[in-house]
Amino acid sequence: MNIKKFYRASLVALALGFGANAAQAQTYSYFPEGAGPYFRVGVGPSFFENGKLTYFGMPTSSRVEFRTGLATEAAVGYAFNKYLATDFELGIVGAEINNVPGFTSHNSYLYNFPFLANVMLSYPIPRSIVTPYIGVGVGGANVVFDSDHFGNVSQTVSGNEDDTVLAWQAFAGLRFQLNSRISFGLGYKYFATKGSSFSYPPAPNFDAGFQGVRTHSVLLTFQMNFW
Repeated sequence: MNIKKFYRASLVALALGFGANAAQAQTYSYFPEGAGPYFRVGVGPSFFENGKLTYFGMPTSSRVEFRTGLATEAAVGYAFNKYLATDFELGIVGAEINNVPGFTSHNSYLYNFPFLANVMLSYPIPRSIVTPYIGVGVGGANVVFDSDHFGNVSQTVSGNEDDTVLAWQAFAGLRFQLNSRISFGLGYKYFATKGSSFSYPPAPNFDAGFQGVRTHSVLLTFQMNFW
């Protein structure tokens, strides 16, 4: 056989074989029901547990009371099926300091900017639009202490300083499916962080520290599925 003809015939056979295999792979490819990427946002009030001022120039232990705050979230994720999903979440959980015995506080806020990896379990109730879910998340939070005036009889601080700390959360709720892609929901979220510390000039820096926050948030959510 002519070598050139044999070479050309081999190329054609390979091309046809590849095409058949690709077609077969497409025919038998399988994605579980409910699998695909999604986007979620949420907003609602956040209720901070009483905390502690742990350091203000020197160790201290003063109760910190907060006003009702605000929580927001935005997440992108992937559902492996209709029961299991993971996502990456950013958000804001913040509140104004209401009272610290022995200290004066004017426009003093503690903001948390979490960045968390979540795992979520869902169970769509058959023949209904309701899907209960639970989940947990772990990661970190950038904590910002922002104050016009905070201090005691000997020292005051103002401005904003930040610290990055470990954070985690647990959440649960209900989603109500409007159609195959869009759902609205109502959820509860418990969010917590490790303690934070802030350094203020002039040198040597004046340090202030807070016990980690514990918050309880009620969120209205919107989720869009891309499948």
